Amino acid sequence: MEIFSKIIPRFVLMSSQKKTIQTKIEICILHDKLDERIVSSLIDKIQNNYPNGIKNYRLKVISSNYSDIDMCYKSQLAFLFDTDEKNMDNSIRVLNKNSVFTMSYDAKYLANGVESTLFLGRKVVPYMNMSALRQNGMEIDNTLVQISKIYLQGEGK
Repeated sequence: MEIFSKIIPRFVLMSSQKKTIQTKIEICILHDKLDERIVSSLIDKIQNNYPNGIKNYRLKVISSNYSDIDMCYKSQLAFLFDTDEKNMDNSIRVLNKNSVFTMSYDAKYLANGVESTLFLGRKVVPYMNMSALRQNGMEIDNTLVQISKIYLQGEGK
């Protein structure tokens, strides 16, 4: 979680979502009830890593169950924890409709249309779903593309 807590706000600034920021970056963390303690820990880590915000923007991190996804409509980024296929597919559909950048804890959800995650090996490497990004009208900095592993449709599912 420590690595994700440092990277999540930066993904907003390295994407076209940067244009939607007014005074604060809003990050929504979607989860099932089972993950509430881990989500609370992630939120604490994000706030500890960025106590004064990032690049002159305050950070607002909210937590929501998948059943209350409407809390995420105005977020620049939604971070998705593991859930069942129905919740994941519905969430991605709703978030894409509202132009929210999606990032998941698990790379398996790239096959569902999540736009990004991290590959955690000897090195931490961003993993980008370029077709989902294009389909949802999202753009990312070229620097991020160059350092990322690119997900190809059909991998994983």
